[in-house]
Amino acid sequence: MKAGVLILGLAAGLAAQAPAPLTLAQLEQMALAHNPTLRQAQDAVAAAAGRTQQAGLWPNPTVGYEGGQIRGGSFRGGEQGMFAQQTIPLGGKLHAAQMAAAAGEHRQEALAAAQRQAVRTAVQLAFYDALAAEREVALRRQWLAVARDAAATAGQRFNVGEADRPGVLQAQVEAEQAELDLTRAQRRRQQAWAQLTAVAGEPDLALQPLAGHLQPGPAAIARDTYLARMLTHSPAVTAAEAGLAQAEAQLRGARKQPIPDLQLRGGVEDNRELLAGTPRAAGLQSFASAGVTLPLFNRNQGNIAAAGAELDRSRQELTRVRLQLRAEAAPELAAYAAAASAAARYRHTMLPEAEQAYRLLRANYQAMYAPYPQVLAAQRTWLRLQMDDLATLRTLWRSAATLRGLLLTRGLRAPAGAEGRMP
Repeated sequence: MKAGVLILGLAAGLAAQAPAPLTLAQLEQMALAHNPTLRQAQDAVAAAAGRTQQAGLWPNPTVGYEGGQIRGGSFRGGEQGMFAQQTIPLGGKLHAAQMAAAAGEHRQEALAAAQRQAVRTAVQLAFYDALAAEREVALRRQWLAVARDAAATAGQRFNVGEADRPGVLQAQVEAEQAELDLTRAQRRRQQAWAQLTAVAGEPDLALQPLAGHLQPGPAAIARDTYLARMLTHSPAVTAAEAGLAQAEAQLRGARKQPIPDLQLRGGVEDNRELLAGTPRAAGLQSFASAGVTLPLFNRNQGNIAAAGAELDRSRQELTRVRLQLRAEAAPELAAYAAAASAAARYRHTMLPEAEQAYRLLRANYQAMYAPYPQVLAAQRTWLRLQMDDLATLRTLWRSAATLRGLLLTRGLRAPAGAEGRMP
């Protein structure tokens, strides 16, 4: 009695120490907190904000010393003093430059949003892979138990003359194959776990169960509704639109550059030259000048042409991004539709019928109305269909996550910087 109580107490203690299954929400929070690409994306946004601030600043004034005829000559003269000089930008050039930088900042924010979505989607894809791998290990264990039972039964039937030697050997080979398949499934689970923890930013996290399921399938995704949403709300489109706005602002700024800036200069100096016929010096006197640069030769023609070409490139980039999204969505939508149809058939027809056939044959075998090999074949068919259904559900959930993530899936790829590469 005491030994039983002790065993129950140890079992309860081990259960209390076992880690709770991880949920998808927990893994997403880990990734948002620890995935380095998100910090990189935020740093890129901060850098763009700094450029926006810098673009609107006035040029600094210049102050200095000015002197002439310092030794004075025969008149004991000499002029020494201080001056200040300031360039005043005209034509709204500063505002145009700041608007172009602000458009670049908005574009960088869209790229940061894209990276955040890519991380979340990557976590979901890795989670469904790991969950499917975990479920496959459980099914392979069932398959191994069935194969071992079949091998043992074949040996017993051989001993009583109900089976031949080839049948016994075949059952033993199938048991060994089932054991090898289980080992491979366990390795696939380890690999899927490593990918999941890497994208979550916690590569040292020990293998543990996942809280989730692949049944029932995700809600239906309508093709036309999805395409309309993607082409409107995708961060890739938003970033391309912001890039177009930035190119337009840069062209406006380039056209304003030929407008001359006003250059002001003034100061005060002490003139030591003696006044005619008196011993007195001229004393303090001031000076001032104003000027502009005439745009005779350099009217910023090259930069205007370059900005115009960049604007056309940005328009084509927006068209390219939309077409690329359509092209990449087509196979995912097709895969999702095919997997959803197959999963429905497995769930509503094939799996229930296979299970029912197995259970009926097992009952008939127990009543000595059906041979054992027929029962075994039905059980293997049922397990095989469960494996096929699991593969279909994995594809279904991966396609759904990819589509809902607006095709942004590379959670560990370096985020786009000034070059504008999408995740």
